[in-house]
Amino acid sequence: MSIKRNIFAALAMAIVVPATAAAPTPAGASTPASAKSLAKDLLPSSYAKKAGFTKVARKVATSSKTGLNSCPDGARETFESASGQTALGSEVVACTTNKAAAALLSGSRSGIPVTSAHPPKQLGSSAIEQLSDVSLYQIFWRRGSIVEAVALNINVAATAGSSTSTSIATLPITPAQQKVLSSAAVKQDAELR
Repeated sequence: MSIKRNIFAALAMAIVVPATAAAPTPAGASTPASAKSLAKDLLPSSYAKKAGFTKVARKVATSSKTGLNSCPDGARETFESASGQTALGSEVVACTTNKAAAALLSGSRSGIPVTSAHPPKQLGSSAIEQLSDVSLYQIFWRRGSIVEAVALNINVAATAGSSTSTSIATLPITPAQQKVLSSAAVKQDAELR
């Protein structure tokens, strides 16, 4: 899967998974009035540039039609390194209830857990980190009725839409790449208003 596609694609199919107990909405994390208002909760482009992702691979896109009835509003963007070898994606989805957000996050557990790394504690106990393709590492978490994600594609060329059946070996995330992914998640979480 290319990081240029919706990183919540797997979540869209998982919304039917039973919900876990709903948590109260933390201060400052209210359901936004519209999909466009979610754009402010994405990873800032100035941060991405500072982290080495100088190209905009996908401009900020918002939608009120995510395909999820209980989580209709979303925003996303993707940045790419100058070399074109790595990409950093940011996404936010607003659900109508905390229960729907919990179900969406629960359904995202379809990837391979990254046992060598753990999501930053600042993201709370809901945060999960996983490998969802041979080189796409993701961190998902929620704040009340908002589900957020950041993704780091550590080999854009290997996942750039190849539809061949050739098997590609999973690429391990390096400590430096893990730091980029974790730091981006903490920064995006701080953007949530």
